[in-house]
Amino acid sequence: MPKQQLDAKIQKLPILQEVIREIGVANQEAEKVKAQIVLRNDVLLHALESISEDRRVIAYIAKVVLSKSAISPDDIAPIGSMLAAIGKVKNLDLILHSPGGNGVVAEKIVYMCRQHCTGFFRVIVPNMAKSAATLIALGADEIVMGYFSELGPIDPQKIINVSGIPQQISAQAFLDARKNLLKDIQEARKQRQDITGYLQQLASSSMNPAFIVECQREIDFAKDFVKQHLPNHMLQCLFPKMSLATRKRKASLIARDLVSTNKRFVHGRMIGAQECKSVGLNVLELSQNDPHWEKILELYVRAEVFMMVHSEPNQPPASKLFVDANSYLLAY
Repeated sequence: MPKQQLDAKIQKLPILQEVIREIGVANQEAEKVKAQIVLRNDVLLHALESISEDRRVIAYIAKVVLSKSAISPDDIAPIGSMLAAIGKVKNLDLILHSPGGNGVVAEKIVYMCRQHCTGFFRVIVPNMAKSAATLIALGADEIVMGYFSELGPIDPQKIINVSGIPQQISAQAFLDARKNLLKDIQEARKQRQDITGYLQQLASSSMNPAFIVECQREIDFAKDFVKQHLPNHMLQCLFPKMSLATRKRKASLIARDLVSTNKRFVHGRMIGAQECKSVGLNVLELSQNDPHWEKILELYVRAEVFMMVHSEPNQPPASKLFVDANSYLLAY
């Protein structure tokens, strides 16, 4: 039956309209039941909020293996919506599981959270907060970690094509490669050797001076983020009697450590709770059987399963889940 005829028939049959409305209501109720049974965000987040006075908790969980899971400008609206719903609070916890992404967006997320928090801002890492997600954690007053929680290096990454295959390479690698290439050219000239091959390499797009400058600026941004946030928040909580100048010097050392590619070698290297402490970060490490940790871990596991059960055949799976105690939003 043509659509126009079907629409006309529906309009003449109020009972059919009612059935369609009821189907919509039933689907909504089914989603509520699924959330109550699988996600249990209302129970678990209320329990986490009740651990201390005047505390609210929101969560941002991303599927690490998916291309759309990276921190991006699209995250601002759902995070802003959750923050608007809770309003101005004294203490705020952000449960964060993410592979990283856009560092500028990470900085904005920290700013948004602090605008809604008059007291203590914590980032809770149930599994991993890597790269730009590590930046978010560094913008907190305290990082809460468990026995398998991890942060990661904050050296910026660049995506280039190698034989037609996208590869993620540290910005520092391009700086080092150009520096070594210039040394090789200088040495070849001293030895009166042919430098044509070196000059061809130097003319490649990855050795372009503007590209190299941009790589350096992204590294400087990561360092500057740490030096801007740590002295006035995390380090102030750790060392309330330490002078601001001393905290700034300490923040510079921490920035250099976390950006360094010579210390951890690869961008995905795990930085666990104990190493975070040795670096100089304010970390609350919860034991495996700590009731607080058990609730955090349960919420994280349920969130991962919840995103899986929302996957439909021939449809992309959910890549992110934004959760507070009263609602949730899936991003695909």
